[in-house]
Amino acid sequence: MRKTTALLLTCTLLYADSLVLKSGLTVDGDGPAVEGDGSIELPLEGKTLRFPASEVREIRRGASGREEYARRADALAEGDATGWFRLGLWAKEARSPKAAAAFERVVRIDPDHRAARRELGYERVGGEWVEGDEAQRRRGFLLCGGKWVLPAEADRLMRDGLMAEAPVTAEHIRRAEEIVLALLDDDAAVRAAATELVPEVPQAAMLRPMQRVLYAPQPEMRILAIKTIARTGDRAALPWLIRSSMYDASRDVRNAAFRALRGYGDTDLYFPYARALQSSSPQARIMAAEALGELGDARGVGAILRRISIGIGESGRANILVGKQQSYIQDFDVEIAQSAAIGDPIVQTIRDGIILDFKILGGSGERWIVEENNAYASALGKLTGRDYGQDWKKYEGFASETK
Repeated sequence: MRKTTALLLTCTLLYADSLVLKSGLTVDGDGPAVEGDGSIELPLEGKTLRFPASEVREIRRGASGREEYARRADALAEGDATGWFRLGLWAKEARSPKAAAAFERVVRIDPDHRAARRELGYERVGGEWVEGDEAQRRRGFLLCGGKWVLPAEADRLMRDGLMAEAPVTAEHIRRAEEIVLALLDDDAAVRAAATELVPEVPQAAMLRPMQRVLYAPQPEMRILAIKTIARTGDRAALPWLIRSSMYDASRDVRNAAFRALRGYGDTDLYFPYARALQSSSPQARIMAAEALGELGDARGVGAILRRISIGIGESGRANILVGKQQSYIQDFDVEIAQSAAIGDPIVQTIRDGIILDFKILGGSGERWIVEENNAYASALGKLTGRDYGQDWKKYEGFASETK
C-alpha cells in the first residue's frame, strides 16, 4: 500500500501544465499550474513564475511536452547517439524547444554526426564544422535583410532600402510576434516568461518584431532586444543599433549597443557618427563624440578635432566701441596765395569709452559648451591613449606626429 502511494506521488510531481496567455504566448511548465487568489503559479526550470489570472486565457492540464521528453530521455543510455538523434527528431516534430538540446547531445557523443550537425545548422567548410552563418561569412557573403549576398549587393540594398524579409515561415513570424507582445507587457512575470522563450524562435524571425522592444520602457528589455538583434548579424539592423547607441536615455543600453556594433566589425560605422558631429544639436554632437570614443576607430580623432576647430577653436574676432568721440581743430596748415593767406584746418578726434573684443566660441549656452568640451576630451583620450585634458593643440600635435 505504501509503494502505491509513493508511485502516485511521483506521477503527480511529473505532471506538467501549460498556460496560454491572452497575448497568444504559450508557456510550458515543469509541473502543475497552481491557481491562487487572483494569480496562477507555474514552475519552470527551478523557478516559479506568477501570472495575474486576468492575463491567462487557458490552462492546459498535462499539455506540456517537457514531461514526455524527460521520460524518453531517461530511457536512453549516455552514449546512444542514434537514440538521442531520434529523440531530437521527435522533439522537432512536436515543436519542443528541447530538440536542439537532443541534437547537441548527439554531437557531443559523435562530433562528425552529419545529420545532427545539419539539424543544428552546421556546414562543413575546409574540413571544419561551422555554423551556417559562419560558413557564409567565410565564403565572403554578408547577411542583409535575411539574405546572404555579396558585399557590393549588400551596400546597394542598404542604400536603396530594398532589404527583403528573412526566409522564415509564417509560423515563426507569428510566434515571434507573440513573444514580442509579451516582452512589452506591463507585468514582470509575463516579461520574464517571454524572455525564456526568445531562443526558441529562429533569430531571423525575431529581427523585425524585436525592433519594437528597443522602445520598451524597461532598460533590461531594450538590452535584450539589442542582444537578440545583434546575434542575427544582419546589416539591416545597423540603423536601429546606431540609434540606440546615440539616443537611448540609459547609459547601460547605449553601452550594450556599442558592444553589439563592434561585433559587426564594419569599418563604415565611423561615418554616421562623424556626420552627427556636425549636427546643429549639441546633444547629438556629445553622443556622437562618446560613440566615436567607444568604437575605438582612430579616424575619430581627426573628426573630433575638425569639429573643435569649427565650433570651439579658431574662429573670427569682432570688436565694438562703446563710448563717444569728439572732433576738434588742432591746428591750421597755412598756404600763401598771390593775394591771400589760406588756413587748412587739421582735425583730430578724441574718443572716450571702452572697446569690446569678441571671439566666437559657438554652442548654445554655457552648459552645452562645458559638456561638449568634456565629451570631446574624453573621446580623444580614449582614442589616443593620452590625457591632455582640453588642450586641443597637444592633441593636434599628437595626431600630426602619429599620422
